[in-house]
Amino acid sequence: MGKNRNRVFLGIIIIAVLAAAYWWGGNAPGLKGKSSIELNEGSAVSVELDEESESQFADISTENTESGEKSEETDEAEKIDDTSEKGSMEYSLENGMDIDPSTGVDEYKTEPVPEGKPVPVDEQEAEITEKELTCTLSVRCDTILSNMDWLDEEKWELVPEDGVIFAKQSVVFYEGESVFNVLLREMKKNKIHMEFENTPMYNSAYIRGIGNLYEFDCGEGSGWMYKVNGWFPNYGCSRYQLEDGDEIEWVYTCDLGRDIGGSNY
Repeated sequence: MGKNRNRVFLGIIIIAVLAAAYWWGGNAPGLKGKSSIELNEGSAVSVELDEESESQFADISTENTESGEKSEETDEAEKIDDTSEKGSMEYSLENGMDIDPSTGVDEYKTEPVPEGKPVPVDEQEAEITEKELTCTLSVRCDTILSNMDWLDEEKWELVPEDGVIFAKQSVVFYEGESVFNVLLREMKKNKIHMEFENTPMYNSAYIRGIGNLYEFDCGEGSGWMYKVNGWFPNYGCSRYQLEDGDEIEWVYTCDLGRDIGGSNY
C-alpha cells in the first residue's frame, strides 16, 4: 500500500513539473510567458500570441496581403493584355478557318485570328472580279534611321531621309485581291525594287526586300512586316483578302517587330 502511495505522489510531482515547464517555457520561439496550442477538430493548430509577437505577425500578414492583392491585380492586368490580341478558336471556325483541334492551327500553321479580324483566304480559292475598289498603301523604313550603325555603309544611300519609300496614297485594286497583289502591282508601276519568294509551307509569298533593303540588312531581327488597319496579321500577305477602304502599311523592323508595335501579332 505504501509503495502505491509513493508512486501516485511521484506521478503528481512529475505532472506538476511538466505543466510549469509548459507554461513558463513555451513551445515555440517568441512565445515564452503566454502561449497555448490547441488541437482542434481536423488537427488544426491555433496559437495565442503575446502582444509584441502578435504585432509583428500582424505587420507581416498585412505586407503579405498587400503584396498578394498587388500580385493579383498585376496578374489580372497582364491577363487582359495577353488576351487583347489573342486568337479566338470559336470565331475563326465560325468564319471558315479549317483548324486542326489537335494542333490548334490550320494546314498552313496559322493560329486562330482575334475576333473581328478577317480570316485568311487561300489565293487559289480567291475569286477576283473586275469590280474596282480602293485602299491606301504605304512603304517605309524609318526605323533604320535610328539604327544606321547596324546597316552596311554601302546601303546608307538607299535609305530615304524621311524613311519613306512609297508615300501613303490611295490605290485601286480588284475585288478578291490580296495585300500581295496590290504591293506587287504598285511597286512595278512605280519602278521600286521588290523581291519575294513563295513559301508553300505557309501558302503565301514572303517579301524579302523592297527598295533593295532586305531582311537582316539592319540586324539579325530585321525585315519587312505588313499591317492592315493597324493590325499585324498572323498569316502571309498572299492570304489577306482586301476590303474596300483598307489601309495597308509595309514597315521595316530592326527588332523582330518590337520597334514597330508588331511583336505580339
